[in-house]
Order: sequence, then C-alpha cells, then structure tokens
Amino acid sequence: MSTTISIESILQMLHPLSADNKLWLGEKLIEEAKAETHAPCQYTVEEMESRIAQAEKRAQHGDWGLSDEEANKELLEALPWLQ
Repeated sequence: MSTTISIESILQMLHPLSADNKLWLGEKLIEEAKAETHAPCQYTVEEMESRIAQAEKRAQHGDWGLSDEEANKELLEALPWLQ
C-alpha cells in the first residue's frame, strides 16, 4: 500500500527529537540526497498521465486517499522509532 504524507506532517513528528537526533537525521538525509544526484525516472510520461487520470477519477468520487490520521498511523507502524 502506498502512503502519502506532507513534509509539514513529518516535520511536526520530528519536533520531539533531541537536538543530537535531529542533527544525525539531517546528516543522513544530506548523505542520501547527495547519493541520489540523478536518479532515473521510475515512470514514463504515459504511465504518469494514467496515474494522474486514475487519481482524478477517484477524487471525483470522493476518494481522497488516506486521512492524516491513517497516514500517521501507517508511518509510525513502518518507522516506530519516530514515536
């Protein structure tokens, strides 16, 4: 299952971390970002257009995906160290 969560929500979850943990996490994120300098695109233009069209159809029928609560729950289940 795919989960979408906003950057702001992730930042709010990280606020309780100690300064040392925030620095460690920041360094790890920078290392990973530098390693991903030119990651290839995972989808063709046609695949992306199809995915967007499917999402728009779901949204028109009231399916907006996961709520913030559901997304937070799934994130914390996948990454329990964030608690």
